[in-house]
Amino acid sequence: MKHLFLIIIFKISILALYAQSDKLPLQYYLPDIKYNTQIPTPEQYLGFQIGQWHVTHDQLAGYFKVLDAASDRVELVEYGKTHENRPLLLAIISSPEHLKNKEKIKKQHEDLLFSGESPKDKMPAVVWQGYTIHGNEPSGNNAALLVAYYLAAGQSKEVNEVLDNMVILMDPCLNPDGVQRFSTWVNSHKSVHLVSDPVSREFSEVWPGGRFNHYWFDMNRDWLLLTQPESRGRVKLMHEWHPDVLTDHHEMGTNSTFFFQPGIPTGNNPNTPVENFKMTEEIGKFHAKALDSIGSLYYTKYNFDDFYYGKGSTYPDAIGAIGILFEQASSRGHLQESINGPLSFPFTIKNQVVTSLSTQKATVSLKSGLLKYKSEFQKNVLSKIDRESVKAYIFTDNDDLKMNKFIDLLLQHHIEVYSSETDIQMNQKKFSKGKSYIVPLHQKNPILAKTIFETVKTFQDSSFYDVSGWTLSYAYGLTVEPLLSYNVNSSAKILHTPEFETSVSGENENIYAYLLPPTQYNLHRAIYYLQSKRITVRIAQTDLSYVISGQPRIFPKGTAVVTCQNQSLNSADIATTMATLTADYKINIHAAATGNGTSMYTLGHPLVLPVTKPEVAYIVGPGISAQSSGEIWHHSDINLAVPMTMLENQRFRTTSLKRYNTIILPEGNYSLWGETEVNKLKEWCQQGNTIIGIGSACSWLIDKKIVTLNQRKDAFSGPVSGVYENVEREAEARIIAGSIFNTQVDLSHPLFYGFEDSRVAVIKTGNKFFDVPGNKYASPSKYAQDFLISGYLPRGAESIIRGAPAITVHSSGNGKIICFQDDPLFRGYWLAGQKIFNNAVFYNSLIDKKTMESGYNE
Repeated sequence: MKHLFLIIIFKISILALYAQSDKLPLQYYLPDIKYNTQIPTPEQYLGFQIGQWHVTHDQLAGYFKVLDAASDRVELVEYGKTHENRPLLLAIISSPEHLKNKEKIKKQHEDLLFSGESPKDKMPAVVWQGYTIHGNEPSGNNAALLVAYYLAAGQSKEVNEVLDNMVILMDPCLNPDGVQRFSTWVNSHKSVHLVSDPVSREFSEVWPGGRFNHYWFDMNRDWLLLTQPESRGRVKLMHEWHPDVLTDHHEMGTNSTFFFQPGIPTGNNPNTPVENFKMTEEIGKFHAKALDSIGSLYYTKYNFDDFYYGKGSTYPDAIGAIGILFEQASSRGHLQESINGPLSFPFTIKNQVVTSLSTQKATVSLKSGLLKYKSEFQKNVLSKIDRESVKAYIFTDNDDLKMNKFIDLLLQHHIEVYSSETDIQMNQKKFSKGKSYIVPLHQKNPILAKTIFETVKTFQDSSFYDVSGWTLSYAYGLTVEPLLSYNVNSSAKILHTPEFETSVSGENENIYAYLLPPTQYNLHRAIYYLQSKRITVRIAQTDLSYVISGQPRIFPKGTAVVTCQNQSLNSADIATTMATLTADYKINIHAAATGNGTSMYTLGHPLVLPVTKPEVAYIVGPGISAQSSGEIWHHSDINLAVPMTMLENQRFRTTSLKRYNTIILPEGNYSLWGETEVNKLKEWCQQGNTIIGIGSACSWLIDKKIVTLNQRKDAFSGPVSGVYENVEREAEARIIAGSIFNTQVDLSHPLFYGFEDSRVAVIKTGNKFFDVPGNKYASPSKYAQDFLISGYLPRGAESIIRGAPAITVHSSGNGKIICFQDDPLFRGYWLAGQKIFNNAVFYNSLIDKKTMESGYNE
């Protein structure tokens, strides 16, 4: 008790000192040991003490370069660039001897993991310490400078033990773009006399905030998806080093305390060996002791689970490491009042430093156990997988580019892929030799291979910190089947993403038109490129029976047609443009010599109509989901190469909408829009333009009587015990937080041109479902009878989900509104949804008004 009292007195005195001088001594953060004076302290480099200001990314990068130059214990590696061209840095910190032998150490850990060899004598453990993947959780990246200085300059027995027993891979800033954005905000709002009032502007950063990266993606959901360069770079390094422990330093609400794993015991992914969680708890004892020593409040085994492998603290669990999450209460500025008293920025940093050092201490103490766990990991995981019935997955698709994107993802995760050597027919699905690929589960990374393909419908817990379903093969819209047997032939192993050729085939002269089949991933990108060259593009709304070079072919609905006459370019220039398209955009194009003669459907038929070049704006700003907006930005910019306007919701009232024919409403509450904005949007739509609403934006459209849909009554019947302590868990049990549903779609509808299977998977979040519109044509996508593919489903939900519309189309005057109940661009990896979104943007003018649900004013 006396010890705790002294700690409290010390904390109060330190806070008083901080409030007066805004500067704390180095010993507040780090052990009071001797340091090499030839190594600059963070303060000496920055010109201020850590905690006085928020370190910007350029300052952080500069200091790590100084450490690299000044210390033989530090080697700095640049492993990539962010979208804003900032360097992604990894500091390799260890003894000089280990740094000289780092390639040998990598090989030792590779052999330990994959061959089950015994640890070599004096073999160091490998610890990855990652900080601030959310840019507005700054205690981590500021702590990184102190921890790096401690290891680079510290002169003590404990420091030497750390350096001799491990290689530390320090990623001091997982999100440089977000950190730069956030640090600029809080530093520009800092007062000389710190303001701790929670309503102060310092703590309310401007939309979209610093949490996200350049395209407003939450990168702590991207470790498995790899849509962003930051994720791709660090996953590549992880598979080079095979760390034993990975720490992931975050922040949470200001009124919280400090969390470290283990997480919720019932929230562990069953594919992860139970020994992982036992080891996590052993490491946790060191964190508890360290936090006890400074009097910090903390908790464990609550709030956070270890289920989704796409998070930074869970992905390592799938590859033989121990992933550990830290969550520190956030000051969100320099000093903020909380229910636990004044929360200072230095105190948040100190907790991250203390647990960084306790991780190192735990690794030294538990090194033999950690290395043993790694050496047995492969054997234990494979033993479990081999007892299961599914031995492999086979997949195929008619779009080579989409298939290559998927194979590339697998290879980045070091998942073994083999080319199918025979034709296979399963469940009315054909998997052709040379066009199909197989992923066996008995391989080097079996958990990753399994989690990417498997579907799960039963769970130990009904509460999820993130999604409960993420089967990537469904996201890519591939044809997949499990195999109950498979014998690996090493000669069929794919070592690199397969190359494939595209071409302009058919006629070489006297070309009448070019036909672009609709199944191709890059078709819409190609259409926009052609339109930007002032070339008219037509879309076939019927199947075209055609003869190309003497061979009969069927070109399905959605085929893009470019005629050579009545264009702004001459035939030769169009031919050059087509050659560019097929080379640069990986598009197959077929040249035809005629307009299809006396066939039922010629290229001049009324069902082969020109499409309008999309002129698109999407709404951004306060109240709008930054992630939903960011998905639109990323997809339009990176995948479509279509410049879409970010239209600030606060400027909507005064902005002329004449230049746009499509406005996209991302997820959001639109609470800043009043009657003026609603009427303006309605009038613009009624003039012949298109609104595309996503998720909660559709509910806003219904509420404002822009579209007519009736919500189905909530029939969810989860447990209600009436016991006070159960209320939170029982409420969570009623939520669909991210499951994969099958939809039944109308392949003849323009929104589904280019699809070959009438069952399309979507990712479902939220509990709102609606009745089918009165016009039966107006819901081209409905949740199927057997809708659940993978993920958690609350009890009693089936009756309100089956047959409910997933997409509806409405009329308003001469315009139309397309409502997506689910996010088609979810986290940037749902390629099946991207295609539907593309069709909505490019082909909305083709939708027949007779197939739309009438609006309130019609």
